[in-house]
Amino acid sequence: MALLLMLFTFIPSSLAIFEITAALPCSSNEVPFASTCIPSDQSYLTAYKFLLANLPSWDVSNAATLGFHNNTGEQVDGLDDGIATLGINISLTTKQSQPWAVDVPEDIFNEYVVPYAHVNEARNNWRPFLTKAVNAIFEANPQISLFTVPDVVYLLNDNLWHTGVLGNNITFKSSQTPLIYDPMSTIVFGYASCTGVSILFADALRAAGVPARIAGTPAWNRVQENGNHNWVEVYDHQTKDWYFIEAAPAGGGESLTNPCDKWFCSPDRMENGTQVYSTRWEFDTTGTVYPLAWDLGNKEVPGVDRTDYYQKVCNKC
Repeated sequence: MALLLMLFTFIPSSLAIFEITAALPCSSNEVPFASTCIPSDQSYLTAYKFLLANLPSWDVSNAATLGFHNNTGEQVDGLDDGIATLGINISLTTKQSQPWAVDVPEDIFNEYVVPYAHVNEARNNWRPFLTKAVNAIFEANPQISLFTVPDVVYLLNDNLWHTGVLGNNITFKSSQTPLIYDPMSTIVFGYASCTGVSILFADALRAAGVPARIAGTPAWNRVQENGNHNWVEVYDHQTKDWYFIEAAPAGGGESLTNPCDKWFCSPDRMENGTQVYSTRWEFDTTGTVYPLAWDLGNKEVPGVDRTDYYQKVCNKC
């Protein structure tokens, strides 16, 4: 706690914020959150403090490497930069420049767009790489109307995997977690199982300013031998609700609006009270954990219990 207070106290926000160019309703030194324009340095500090206050233990020991310094002045060879703090700045730029991101509430944005990780995947500098990739997709498809979150989700899911924007084609290959599941490893190897392609897709959505998180079950029918699965949940600020979809390599042709077009959303998969969770950055008041099928003893990844929702919608399919 003393470390956190020290870091909060000594951040010179004027140095921590890089130049943000606004394309939407706020001025160049403000960030839009619904109907409010918040000064960019204040937005940065709020996100910074939120990430820092909820670091898992393995990131606390690497706080400075991630960019959480007690002095963020310019350093030689860029040693002041870190993937977390660079990610905050890029996220704020994206929020100013993409119309579907403008009205995302600050709490949702800080928890489901700004974070640099979902679970315990290797930490790497995916944000600038994927921001460039998703922008390339947008630029290559000017004929596509991007007015809503579903518009963005479908365009990215259709064009992320086999168009060359990642420098490699990505396919599904089972049983790769925990060998390959961070986004850059998935890109380099060109394959991953459901966890890896889900994390890559969720990170691409975050790079586009769309709130996204990982969802899944550690065991179908609460029987480990039946296997596990992960997919992606997306927040639509217009409906104020979460929807789910798979990364195309794991399950193409799916929509955000029809739960029953996912192969796993069925009564037989929900038998015996199959439990489903989604990830988040901050623990809720009950301390809900996101269970990692590859590391069930790990209790450090915050979760949201989504079992009731999935039992309800999938038992109707």
